[in-house]
Amino acid sequence: MSKAKMLTVGAVCIAMAFMLNQISLFRMPMGGSITPASMLFVALAGYWLGPVYGIISGVSMGLLNSATGAVVVHPLQYLFDYVLGFGVLGFAAFFRKWNYGLQIGYVFGVVMRFFMVFLSGFIFFYMYAPEGQHAAIYSAVYNFSYIAPEMFVTLILISLPSMKHAINIVTKSVVTPEIYVEMAKNKGDFSPRARVVTGVVVGAVGGFAFVVQSYIQRLETILIYNATTDVTLLQDAPSRVYRVLERNTGQIFALQTVGVILFAISAFLILSVLINQKEKE
Repeated sequence: MSKAKMLTVGAVCIAMAFMLNQISLFRMPMGGSITPASMLFVALAGYWLGPVYGIISGVSMGLLNSATGAVVVHPLQYLFDYVLGFGVLGFAAFFRKWNYGLQIGYVFGVVMRFFMVFLSGFIFFYMYAPEGQHAAIYSAVYNFSYIAPEMFVTLILISLPSMKHAINIVTKSVVTPEIYVEMAKNKGDFSPRARVVTGVVVGAVGGFAFVVQSYIQRLETILIYNATTDVTLLQDAPSRVYRVLERNTGQIFALQTVGVILFAISAFLILSVLINQKEKE
């Protein structure tokens, strides 16, 4: 593929990612939002063009995103949240020749992005953690609550047969014939063992989401108790309770949603193996 064509494809992916990123379905107060699959197009740039162009596309997307309203408190925080935070989405390129390479690459890139923004939150936004909550838990929950829902919805979207067919058509027209042959070799289904292992891992992550949700609810109870037991502060107690509820309700709802989605995916994967096994018998 010529460099001109690669630059054109990369530019289109960046433009699509940037446009979708401006549509925020839910925006967090200290940065981050749920968008309609904006991260997918950065991953697609890596999937179609390779690691170098994928990472460059991600960094470009991060710089454009920061120009529209970045929350910056330190140069390293800017690096984690915008430069590295989007650049790692291009790592999807390393899985382009794998079975279900786009799905695996997309998840890997998003997990790496989560790690970057988690570090940013833990190091630079620890002061926003509620009293009694560790900064690492606060950062993990805060960033998980907007990254995970978009990741799982997008993952389901790109796994639909019609969407896979459309992406395959574009892939065939974008990559070289040699690379496409290599990518086409690994289009089979997951083996039963792989589906069971994936289902168990996904279910474990879903369980973790509910554990964190339970922790937040217990913390919320403690905070409300502390806000209402001090006699000298009873007059201010209602506003204190309202702030506690407002701060934690969104996180609890997001974690419940993520947990349900993960358990559903886990059950689907494991049940598919059991059904296949029963049919063979």
